[in-house]
Amino acid sequence: MKGLFIGRFQPFHKGHMAVVEQMTEECDSIIIGVGSAQKEREINDPLSGGERVDIIKKVLNNRSPLPFEVYPIPDINCYPAWAHYIKAILPPFGRVYANSSVVLRLFEETRIETTEVKEVNRDEYSGTEIRRRIVEGEDWKHLVPEEVVEYLEGINMEEMLKPTIGISSETEKKAAHLLTKNDHTISTAESCTGGLIAHRLTNVPGSSMYFLSGIVTYSNEAKIEHLGVDKNELQKRGAVSAEVASQMAEGVRRKMGTDIGLATSGIAGPGGGTEEKPVGTVYMALSDKEEVRSRKFHFSGNRWEVKRQTSEKALQWIIEYFE
Repeated sequence: MKGLFIGRFQPFHKGHMAVVEQMTEECDSIIIGVGSAQKEREINDPLSGGERVDIIKKVLNNRSPLPFEVYPIPDINCYPAWAHYIKAILPPFGRVYANSSVVLRLFEETRIETTEVKEVNRDEYSGTEIRRRIVEGEDWKHLVPEEVVEYLEGINMEEMLKPTIGISSETEKKAAHLLTKNDHTISTAESCTGGLIAHRLTNVPGSSMYFLSGIVTYSNEAKIEHLGVDKNELQKRGAVSAEVASQMAEGVRRKMGTDIGLATSGIAGPGGGTEEKPVGTVYMALSDKEEVRSRKFHFSGNRWEVKRQTSEKALQWIIEYFE
């Protein structure tokens, strides 16, 4: 018989492993369903569906004596139909393991055998508790398998769980006020933010007084062609670098004839990160007629949150520039 165990696994811990061990005694093979698989680096869901699938495979490759399969399962907004949805997207299974009475009842109504699993040390074997311990610097490694420790340290889970920066329309208004008051014009060259900074700079009525143009140069070719970024510098440093961001800022300022050029280049995720430049790494540059300055940031959260935080820091930099 093939057994199914579904969870969020944020992260996979020893409580989950206890359920798997129970399944290995009662089943011929195992399916693990990774729920909320569409979530991408949110505070309560810091691990993407793909990352959780990878983690569980690493653990079970070393520890499961039975054949196993791991599948991502995106949410649907229709809980009464959820069990039918699971049956439709997964290979056939004969038993569901869960500690939720609602989950058990839903599958029983679809004529699937169910087994209620006992919670093991719930106060500690909890994704919420483990994430809290990571954030607060408390001991957590004994609560998860060794393979999980290695994986989470490799992707810098502590950094991912840092609170995100909120954005405010007041930041837009203040940046607009100072640009207008000082009779300065600005243009933007954006990569990872995809035009969000330009959008926010033009949210304020009268923005034509200070905002002249915004260019989204997402590809390396666009950076070279439209901003004059040096091809050799791109190959040597990479698009996500202080040098390239600086050339983008200077290029857009000169091309548009503005007082200020502002540029961003970064890795918004969920993929594309490296050990040297993890997801959330952003370089920003500000150019005026005297010099070009650059800054490096690392933001937490999902793709949208990285973009939002970058835009907020960019507008804050404009304010700081004048103040």
